[in-house]
Amino acid sequence: MLELAEQLERRLTGLERLDWALEECEPLERSSDERDVETIFARLPRINGMSAHARPLARELVRWREQTAARQNRPVQSVLSDAALIEVAKRAPSTGGELAKIRGVGAGNGQGRRAEELLAALGRGRESPPDPAPPRSRQPPSKPDDAPLVSLGEALLRTRAREAGLAYELLAARADLQAIVASRRTGGEADVRTLRGWRRELVGAELLDLLDGGVSLSVLEAGRGRRVQVEPRAAGP
Repeated sequence: MLELAEQLERRLTGLERLDWALEECEPLERSSDERDVETIFARLPRINGMSAHARPLARELVRWREQTAARQNRPVQSVLSDAALIEVAKRAPSTGGELAKIRGVGAGNGQGRRAEELLAALGRGRESPPDPAPPRSRQPPSKPDDAPLVSLGEALLRTRAREAGLAYELLAARADLQAIVASRRTGGEADVRTLRGWRRELVGAELLDLLDGGVSLSVLEAGRGRRVQVEPRAAGP
């Protein structure tokens, strides 16, 4: 593996793309086997639709589930599924009998130590202050008139991807382009990977120039085929 890493580093250095590879590896370097309660809580299904009083209960149930799974060396979903956890938080049972009636919890979890632990977690959640869901950061909605601009942007990205010998999918997804076009229409800039790091240097900044009218695309004959050429837009009189 070390020999392979050295070969890859030499090839990337020769292509002047070592910085690109290091940038792509940064999320892996920051990753950890440790599971963060807040991250898991934020990824629960429909969590942002829950009431401000139910959300602290769900958070404590996540914490309890993580600790229980680690102690018993079991998958967290086998301790309590996401769907059951959300339902318990919404209904907030105060007795083992009420707990046992919730679908997905099971009669066995409505009594004994497991029930006591679940009810204790709910009790801790009730002691926490209400926790309203954070406001949603919404991208400007797409409009029918955006479709030609999305296609134009895709042509530019595919051209640059082919020239760089990269798969187009490494640069953007259609959803990224839709967000870029919609945000540019309102004078903003979408928070998508195409406009960050090496992707911005390769094509992202040029894409914004295209949408702002700073550059234009033209189709030229090249041998037996055609190619897209990008050039600065001529200034008007």
